[in-house]
Amino acid sequence: MTLEELEHTLPNGLPDAEVRQLSVDYVERALTLDLWVWVGDIDDPPEKREAYRQGQLRLSDLQFLVVEPPDPRYPFRDSVRLVVDGCDMSKNLDNELLGSFSDEAFVRSLWVNQWNSFIHVAAKKAEIIWQGEGILCRPQHQHIRPGKNIDLT
Repeated sequence: MTLEELEHTLPNGLPDAEVRQLSVDYVERALTLDLWVWVGDIDDPPEKREAYRQGQLRLSDLQFLVVEPPDPRYPFRDSVRLVVDGCDMSKNLDNELLGSFSDEAFVRSLWVNQWNSFIHVAAKKAEIIWQGEGILCRPQHQHIRPGKNIDLT
């Protein structure tokens, strides 16, 4: 399964997933991201809308990994978490590089909000392993229904 296909199996894809840890095993050619995935429903009441589930995203047969540096104009040093969104940024990668990957490999990028930059990967398999059964519901409003006005004062 590609990372994009995996995203389609999740309630919301990977928007606003919170990365806790990223680790690379070069011998096993694997990338692991410990993260909290937003599994809430935008139509739920606000107290249930911000539901997150802990999981481990594993990319195997890793062929390529680039972690772009943070944008120095962003306050990245003040961030207490990294929030990512899955996206396709292959148009920004070198065509010769893209052509060098195995035909079975997928290319996907993660936008790192607090850095204003990307993590780019190429691998053959993506899977998510849920950690426990618990779902964390947060009281703050990150996901707002379209047309909803909120008071930020």
